[in-house]
This record gives sequence, C-alpha cells and structure tokens, in this order.
Amino acid sequence: MPVTVRTGAALKKLFDGKQELESEGGTIKQILENIGVHDRLCDDTGKLRRHFNIHINDNEDIRLIDGLDTPVKDGDIVTILSAIAGGTGGISRFWLTFPKDIDIKPLILEIVQNFAVDANLGKTSFSKDIGLIGLKLSGEEEDIRKTVDILADKGISVEPVELDVIE
Repeated sequence: MPVTVRTGAALKKLFDGKQELESEGGTIKQILENIGVHDRLCDDTGKLRRHFNIHINDNEDIRLIDGLDTPVKDGDIVTILSAIAGGTGGISRFWLTFPKDIDIKPLILEIVQNFAVDANLGKTSFSKDIGLIGLKLSGEEEDIRKTVDILADKGISVEPVELDVIE
C-alpha cells in the first residue's frame, strides 16, 4: 500500500491538475523525488523552501519531526500546502514556529492589547525543542503587518498559510 500525497488547489498544477496521488518511498524526501516535485519545493541546499508546509496524517508538521528525512510508511497521508498569504477582508492566517523557551500566549495577549487586531489560536504541535501554532489575525492590514514584525523580532518564524489549514 503506497503513501497518499495530497495538495491544496494552489499546488495542483504540480500534480498535473490532481489534488491527490499515490507514491512509494520511505522518507518525505524520497516521496518528493518520486512524484517529481523535490526540486520545485526545495532550495539549492536541498532544504524545504519556507513557503511550503508538509504534514503527515493528522497535520503533524515535518519541521517538528525530522524534516525531509521524516519517515513515512504505507498508508500514511502526506499533505503538501503552499504557504499562500491567506486572508481577505482583514483576516490573515499564519504558522508560528518558535523555540520552546518562548512563552507564546503572553506575547499574543500583549500584541492584542497594543494593536487593533484580534487573534485566534488554532492547531498546535510541540516537540521537545520547538512549538508550532496556527494563528488567525483579524484587523487592519497595517496592524497585522506590525504584529508579524513584532513576532519575527522576538525570534518567532511567521509563515503565511493556505486558507483551509487552520479551520
């Protein structure tokens, strides 16, 4: 039984118009190579470009496991999403990746108190070293941009996500 590979609408061009296909391979890297998208999704050093997110099964982000060396087994579902700046009408969605020593909740509270934005925390995942949280921000574009800048200044990676990832 092979691995199922799924993607959002933004990347279906990579899969000849399909949003799902099957592939063999023991790691994420092998899967990407076998379906012919490794060079499109990875940079010259072989690392996943920051504008793509890859999840296994229940949205477990490979960045929190072993990156492209994350093992896969028959029956797994690998989801590849483009980190499109999601949002219309003053709503933007992001993945926040941060070191375990950063207490993210007080920081989000501080931002909400100091800027005209509403913040909703979505899916979360933690490893022993880093955390990953989905964040939906509502507000004026300028306030959202300032919020993102402050988070980045605090050592938090802020990546836009595809619209359907958090909901």
